[in-house]
Amino acid sequence: MGFEDGWKAELRAAEVLKQLQIETLPVDPFAIAKDRGIEIQEDPSLSSGISGCLMKVGDVFGILFSSKFASEGFRRFTVAHELGHYFLDGHVHHLFNNGQYIHKSESGFTSKDQYEREADAFAAALLMPKSLFKAALAKAGSGLAAIESLADNCGTSLTATSIRYAKLSDDPVAVVCSSGDKINFAFMSDSLRKRPDLTWIRKGTGLSAGCATAKFNRDESNVLGCRRATATVDLGDWFTGGHGEVNEEIIGLGEYGRTLTVLWADDLPDPAENEDVPEDEDQMLLPSERFYRKSRY
Repeated sequence: MGFEDGWKAELRAAEVLKQLQIETLPVDPFAIAKDRGIEIQEDPSLSSGISGCLMKVGDVFGILFSSKFASEGFRRFTVAHELGHYFLDGHVHHLFNNGQYIHKSESGFTSKDQYEREADAFAAALLMPKSLFKAALAKAGSGLAAIESLADNCGTSLTATSIRYAKLSDDPVAVVCSSGDKINFAFMSDSLRKRPDLTWIRKGTGLSAGCATAKFNRDESNVLGCRRATATVDLGDWFTGGHGEVNEEIIGLGEYGRTLTVLWADDLPDPAENEDVPEDEDQMLLPSERFYRKSRY
């Protein structure tokens, strides 16, 4: 999803909050759906990997969300995601233009579909409005402790909150979601993304065998038991290029079968040179992917 699409989703979420005069955290997506006459039901029959559905029969809409995950934050984000499909321009027409009456949404922040990623961006902006989130972030501290505090304030999952934290933090921050020895996705703060001295492994590639997260993931009970680990590492343990100590904080995500890693520092040494990242650069695009694209031409 490009900058323009993310900006549109952010703006539309802000418009919805303004219309409903919502100015405090947490934001209740169930109440927003009720305000629009949208029925919501929990559905235990949804297949694995499907977080929820938006249904349309005539002019009547409904939302189903999976009961396979216990996290209230996950459920709230799922409902907000389906509201994204409802509120965002063009989504209803695209999803239901051939007579379909139900649209199933994937879970896990890994979809390549533009409409799914726009709905994720809308959900994040709806549940974690930029101004309110940044005000809370200023008081929350740093790293995993800050993410947990913000998740409590917003009623959101650790994963969704960590992504928002990385996008809006002024500090050098990266959040990485992994399974086994593979990276599922990663997001970085602007101060880290704009460093020309760093290139990162691409999504779907392997974790560095020596990093603390790789060692953590080798024991499945760490993940399923929601255990934690911390380490102090050099940028070179995660990045190609660059130096400086960062904190590596790790938590298993239990039934999701994934691990969340937060890399952060209060400050890092300045790189030797400066390079701007275009505003329309995909937030999901890692530095190594930018290098990979450049190397093709």
